Formats: sequence, C-alpha cells, structure tokens
Amino acid sequence: MSAYGARWLSEPYGPGGGGAAEGALRNLDATELDPLTLLVRESVQNSWDARTGDGPVDYRVELRTLGPSEAPVWRDMLSEGVPRADHLRLRSSLARSVLRILTVTDTGTRGLGGPTRADVAKPGESDFVSFVRKIGSSSDANGRGGTYGFGKAVFHLISAAHTVLVHTRCWVGDRLETRLIGWAVHESYTTDVSGTAKTYTGRHYWGKPTGGYVEPLVGDEADEVARRLGLRPFPEGGTGTTVAVVDPVLGERGDDEAMRWISEAMLWNLWPKMLPEGGDAPMRFSILHEGRTVPVPRPSETPHLRPFVWAFDDMSHVVEHKSMRRNLGRLGMRKFLAPVGPISTAAREVGLGDRLHHTCLMRPVDLVVKYLEGPPFYEEHGGYAAVFRADQDMDRVFAATEPATHDDWLVDKLQDVEEHRLAKHALRKIADAMKEASGPASVVNEAGEGVSLAGMSQLLAGLMVGTAGEGAAAVFPTNGGASGGGGRAGGAGGAGAATAGQPGRPRGRQRVVYLGDPVHDVLDGQAVIVQRFTLPDLGAHVVHGRPAVALGEGQGSEAEPPLGASTPTVLGWRSQSGVITEGRTLSTEGGDGAVWSLVVRPAPDTVTELVVVADQGQVSI
Repeated sequence: MSAYGARWLSEPYGPGGGGAAEGALRNLDATELDPLTLLVRESVQNSWDARTGDGPVDYRVELRTLGPSEAPVWRDMLSEGVPRADHLRLRSSLARSVLRILTVTDTGTRGLGGPTRADVAKPGESDFVSFVRKIGSSSDANGRGGTYGFGKAVFHLISAAHTVLVHTRCWVGDRLETRLIGWAVHESYTTDVSGTAKTYTGRHYWGKPTGGYVEPLVGDEADEVARRLGLRPFPEGGTGTTVAVVDPVLGERGDDEAMRWISEAMLWNLWPKMLPEGGDAPMRFSILHEGRTVPVPRPSETPHLRPFVWAFDDMSHVVEHKSMRRNLGRLGMRKFLAPVGPISTAAREVGLGDRLHHTCLMRPVDLVVKYLEGPPFYEEHGGYAAVFRADQDMDRVFAATEPATHDDWLVDKLQDVEEHRLAKHALRKIADAMKEASGPASVVNEAGEGVSLAGMSQLLAGLMVGTAGEGAAAVFPTNGGASGGGGRAGGAGGAGAATAGQPGRPRGRQRVVYLGDPVHDVLDGQAVIVQRFTLPDLGAHVVHGRPAVALGEGQGSEAEPPLGASTPTVLGWRSQSGVITEGRTLSTEGGDGAVWSLVVRPAPDTVTELVVVADQGQVSI
C-alpha cells in the first residue's frame, strides 16, 4: 500500500450516463497548433484567470529527470491499483529506466479551492471541481481568458501515460490547505467485474478512495507526499498550483529544442502579458531544463514582433458599429520597413511569415487569440502590424466564437442575430483597416522617422544597378599600386543596397571584407544602420567609418551637407559579443576572424552610403 492509502480508482459510468474521457482529447484535434504551444496557451489562460490581488502572476515550466531518490517513490506510489495496460498506459511509463516529468506551476494565483466533490456546490468556489472533476465546464465571468473546459486535456495529451498529478495550495475558509491528486484520461471501456459487464468512462483518479470515488490527499499528508515526490513547495503563506505531466511527449525534438520551442511559444502567444518589460509586467515567465534557465526573449528585442508591440502601445482608434451605437474594440496600426532575417518557426506556426501584414486579435485579457492575415504591403521592403483588443462589453460575444483551443474567432458560430452582426462588423472594419494600410503611404522606421517607400524604392533601384549579388564582399587589395574599396548604401530605415565604388587607397591601407549588405537596427531607441565586416590581415589596424548621403541617379555621394542639413553620424563599433566602442575610429587587431559592425545613425529621408577603411598600425588620415 502506498503512502497514506493513496491508490488508483477507475471511474464507472453512473446510472445517468456521462461523458467519455476520450471526448476531451478529441476536442483538441481540430487545431493545427503544436501540443507544446497549446500547453502554454491553455495553462497560461487558466493561471491568469486564477490571479489574486494586484501582484504579478509567476508562471514556470520545468522539464527534469527524476533523481535516484525520487523515481522509485513515483513508481511505488503510482503503481498501487494502477489500471491494466490496455485501459491506461501508465504501467509502461513507470517501467522506463529513466522517468521524467514536465511541471507547469503558477503562483500569485488562488490555487484550486472550493469543494472537492462535483455534487457539492458552493457559489463562487468551484476551481477544484471545474479543473479536476468536470469535462467542458465553462464560466461566463468577465475578465477570464479561457475556461477549465476541454483545453485542460492538453496536459494529458502531452503525457505518454495520459497521466498528471495536481498539487495545489488554496484557502479553505480562513486556513491554507494543500491538496494532491492524480488524474488520468484514456478511452472508455467495458470489462467483466464478478461475472457482470461494467462500463467505465476512461477517467482514473489517484488519491484516497472514499465511498466509491477518490478524494485528494490534503494538509500534512499532501505536503509530505509532495516532498517525497520532489515537487517544489509553494512560497511561505502563498497559494498556487503545479500540474506535473508524467512521461512527457516532446515529439521528434530533442529536449533542448523542445524547451526553446516553449520559450518561443510563450513569446509569440503571450507577449502582451510581458509588457511593460521588467518588474511591472502582469506576468513573469521562466523556463527550467534540468535545473538550467532557458531564456525567454523580450518582445521589444524581437525584430518581427517589435511592430506589434508598437501597435499595442498605440491602440488609439475606436472600432464601433455606429448605427447600433456599440464600441467593439480598439485598434492600433503601425507601418514599418521590414525587419531583416527569417522569422522563427514558432511565429510561422501562429500564421506569420517573413513579410508582416497581420492583425493580432485579443480579448480584454490581453492574450493572443490569433494573427489575422491581411493583404500584403504594396512594397516588398515594407509591412504593417496591427493589434485589435475587443471591448469589455464584447468579451462574452467573442469568447463564444472561440473553439476549445481559443485560437480563432469563428463568428458564424453565434446564434444571436445581434451578436453575430456586431462580431462580423468588427472583423470587417479590421479587414478594411488592413486593406488601407497595405497601399502606398508614408511609413516609419524603428525610430518613428517618416520616409516615403515609393521614393526610396526608386532611389534604391538606381543604386542597385551593376552591383554584385547579395552578400558579396568589397575587398581592398594590399599591393601598393592597386586601388579598391566599396561603398554600401542603406536607407534611413530602408532596406540596404550595395553600390560599387573605387576610392583611392593610400599606402598602408588594408583589406576590409563586408559581410552582407547594411541592415537596420535599433540602438538605445534610435534607428541605426549596421554594416558587418571582418579584417582578414594580421596586425594592428585603425578602422574608419565614412558615411555619406547617396545622391542617386549616378551623382555619387555628398560628404558635406547643405547648411543646416542633417548628416549621417558614426555612433561606434559593435563587437561580436555586443559591446559598443564609441567613436569614429576603431583600434583593433586583424586576422583573428572577429566580426565587427559599424553603427551609423542615418540622416532622415536620405539613403546613406557607408564606407569602411582600415589602416596599418596607428596611421591616421
């Protein structure tokens, strides 16, 4: 017998019937989201719904291998009364030589309180029953991101054993109570019991059998067993919940890749909860893998996500149905010059591509529902990003359009004619805004400086004539009589372009090898152009950056600006470790393979030509 008499008990159908367990899993089949993404989305919604007070919610995902003192305890405790292998897959998981768990923990939440029996009602206190006992339960309460409905089955979906342990601390009256219960979901089945056929729902519970069903371990018993299992204790005086997934299934990924995927899934699906970045964010996210921290990217430092952050901060346009006198939500829209580089796989999963022309849909709880695609921006170097947040009075309406996985607004599900009309109108207004944004207009770069893409494209087209292909290096020959060099052009927030140049090379000048074209970035909140390069020759070098305004149409560049005009400015030199060395010149060693970047602040509404030159030793020119 395991500790405190805890064992498994399979749930039979009652005289009145009930739902089969497999129905919960099948409700998740319609989504194309990765199970790990679905886990993050569903669990965070439940964590946010359970928040307490004004403090942040701490949310942690941890993957770990059970140690030699822990694994035998899990095998011993969870083997008592375990169902047959054809009724539940837990036996094979417990037999593995290496046993792992994936835990999802929230604190700053109220835990799973209320009655532990589904046939006992206590108004306003039903978290335990809704999460553990019921299938497909819902809540009409405003301010909730989701419900303890079918989505909670994702915990079982990613377990090879379809088994989880639920460890929670909550308030019961005026005292804190810890609860611990096991819960497994498989297929319904019929078996012979004492010569009589008996049908079971496919739900199995681990805990203390009481009157034909299972109660959780509570109080000191729950604390002691959780300690022996190696589950992290909750903060002193704090409440929260941990769901431990037994024998997690990570797909074909390795563990490191899976945890990075979870990190990216957090970023693209939960980023509004990370704002403002820092200690004042409403939620704090962390990931651990075998005790090591896996970093979660910052939204403002992720190039393809940054435009949505701008739009989120600028939701100034009220979307309304004027004839019905209803506010439907708020819309923020930003146009921009396209970020450089490929977008992550997790971002592609939620519907984004290398070119951004989407609206992020969310309800008032500020959790991402989906990225709605609009018409592409008319110019390949540009894009737009928008955020639509439904009005609080429309929250219930849009919630009713969501499938079990909360990843779409299916407005045709609405039966109420007025609600259908309102939701349909909101999506139409969003589509109209994206159509308008996709056409020619002034856009802003990452510093908010205006520049006409149409005009810039014409200028870049002239500069591109006769240049080498993408990524070609401009090389300065080392023999005294030869000349060489290169000018590189990049807009004031526009796409970079290379332009051939042959400046004279004074004696002693060394080679500079450009690595690709100039790209746009942000440094301390201002738009900059960055040119990466290496110095292949051995020895000391003094490197100079020479930005100039490209005039286009074969007119060359202009180093001396008109009176009062802005000029491109060298801000410094960035090493491959990210450290910035300020100044117009850089003293460094060559031939070591180090990659440097010239960082230049462009003049607004111009195309900047960059030239990097290197001299031997301490030569100055």
